[in-house]
Amino acid sequence: MSSKISTWLESAVETPIEMSSRIRLARNIESLPFPGRSQDEEKFAQLVQDMAIHLEGYQQVDVRKLSYEERGVLVEKHLISPNFAKHGHACFINEDESISIMVHEEDHIRIQSLGASVDMNEIYAAAEQVDKILEDNFKYAFDENYGYLTACPTNVGTGLRASIMVHLPALASTGLLQQFVSNISRFGFTLRGIYGEGSQSIGYIYQLSNQLTLGQTEDEIIDNLLELKEQLIEEEISLRERFIGEHEVETRDRIFRSLGLLRYAQTISLKEAAKALSDVKIGVDLELLTLEKFKFQPLIQMIQPAFIKTLIDSDEVLSVAELDKKIDERRATLLRNTLGG
Repeated sequence: MSSKISTWLESAVETPIEMSSRIRLARNIESLPFPGRSQDEEKFAQLVQDMAIHLEGYQQVDVRKLSYEERGVLVEKHLISPNFAKHGHACFINEDESISIMVHEEDHIRIQSLGASVDMNEIYAAAEQVDKILEDNFKYAFDENYGYLTACPTNVGTGLRASIMVHLPALASTGLLQQFVSNISRFGFTLRGIYGEGSQSIGYIYQLSNQLTLGQTEDEIIDNLLELKEQLIEEEISLRERFIGEHEVETRDRIFRSLGLLRYAQTISLKEAAKALSDVKIGVDLELLTLEKFKFQPLIQMIQPAFIKTLIDSDEVLSVAELDKKIDERRATLLRNTLGG
């Protein structure tokens, strides 16, 4: 697999706050037990072979044969889940890496469609097109009353998880984000870390997504999520404007200090780099900085550990401490070269 930024992300237009969107569909084959109830390698291998026949133009990747770093890159590109990197079998990925299909994750099939600077309904349409191809050729586990049957009860129904990646430094730094999370959880939505459930936020980046799929149509889930997103964006913009109005000198100072750090640091951790990139992103959004080639989301992806490891000579024999040190040095070099240090 390529360690370069995915084509769909590289060509995306940078916008304030909203970064990218994802639609995920969970599906299971009626004649097979859920993956957690069976480890029949032969049956799952046959499923992969049968799917390959109908997925023309997709690259088939045997995750079990990939190195730790290669699997990490796929996670950092959001093409597979962290859990799938550890326990998954195979996945199918299209040419621009906007669609991936995981086979034998928590469910038999998980279709993911990714995009930025496009309507979420278009992203859903792309996932639905793949879903139709598979449903025409495989009998899904489906109940007339409950909908699509899944390993986790919260996915039963449409099997759809819609999520939007958002950059929320103002809300997060003021502590107001937790209040928003408490409010939306009552309506079946949540804010999670950068890689979804169980992950942490870095650089004040969060995933806004639905938690329940039963009792709502796909359109209702997406429409409600988009409405929540707009509310979140309004709150974030309002706070940013207040910051620049009431604390302009402090805000400018933080932004330009962070830019200086990224341009001249000789070694930098992931947490420190993500925080500095977040500050610079605010500066660009508020038009306090002009950086023509600055693209926040690709940079956040490129500074992740697995991406950085691909830049390190694989023939070098390094201890864990030496490797961590080398990663921080290479990350700093990447940022200096990108931001003109």
